[in-house]
Amino acid sequence: MNNTTKARHYWIDVIRITAMVLIIFMHTPIPNVGTPGTVLSTLSFLTGPGVGLFLMISGALLLGNNMQQRDFLKRRFSKVLWPTLFWTAVYLVLKHASEPTSVNHTIKEILSIPFDKQGHGVLWFMYTLAGLYLLTPILSRWLKTATRHEVEFYLLLWVITLLYPYLKIVLSINTEATGILYYFTGYCGYFLLGYYLKKYVITKGINRWHMLSCVLVIFLCVTIVFVSKRLKSDMSINDFFWYLSLPMAMMSCAYFVLLSQIKIKYYQIIISKLSALSFGVFLIHILVMRYFLWNINVLHDCGAILHIPFIAFLTIVISWSIAFLISKLPFSKYIIGI
Repeated sequence: MNNTTKARHYWIDVIRITAMVLIIFMHTPIPNVGTPGTVLSTLSFLTGPGVGLFLMISGALLLGNNMQQRDFLKRRFSKVLWPTLFWTAVYLVLKHASEPTSVNHTIKEILSIPFDKQGHGVLWFMYTLAGLYLLTPILSRWLKTATRHEVEFYLLLWVITLLYPYLKIVLSINTEATGILYYFTGYCGYFLLGYYLKKYVITKGINRWHMLSCVLVIFLCVTIVFVSKRLKSDMSINDFFWYLSLPMAMMSCAYFVLLSQIKIKYYQIIISKLSALSFGVFLIHILVMRYFLWNINVLHDCGAILHIPFIAFLTIVISWSIAFLISKLPFSKYIIGI
């Protein structure tokens, strides 16, 4: 085994693959086929940490690097930029093929590409990731001198903002640009959390009590959501338990720590290859799932218990296969980033 292989963090690969599988399952349910709301809510909450895990992985790998800003942005930002533009074009063509619009609207969509997702809503993540990449050189310079307590202080401020959905029930909270904690809100918290967990928690060693605590956190969060939905059936998961909420952040943290303890002794090359292709799978899976598999009518009558795992499995296999074939092309970095 060479030095490069020894240095590779295979637990990061495991988390990345898991995050992609979670996101695929989240997007799987076919709409308007009678899937029970309880099933949708439970599936959404259990798979929701997939987004946080992706951002935490990026923070764990990228923050604190010694690269110059120009070199970093050239290597990392371009990896996001070109695939985003390519798949935006793909989804725009598919969208206009099924829903023709005016020339003026099409021009507006094209001109809006640098500032907002176009073609398909799933591409919002690419803009979020690109924004965090732009911020990385600034954060990395701060983290070179920041102490553990200083990092924890800023994470604490982010955690307070995650409580906003609940505090707003009884308090007046300013979530606009003039709010005191406005600049500590958003997905940068996940980015910094990944760095923190890797440097100060995982590398220090995880014992059985840490793992038990993570399991209890997951159980507690799921119980809170279940009880809340039972007491108030019209409660929106998006309003109280979505990506930027404390329960979802706690779930993401617990997943991250537990998955980091999975040791890969065999099939390391396969695991690393699947991990490398996950970025492309994210861009491809909606095309496979919603433009192909959702149109298989027989699946509409199978019920959620059958169609969700079946479509998810097919999406995983087909998307990773397509990404693998694309990776063999000489210009694959412009399509899937590798």
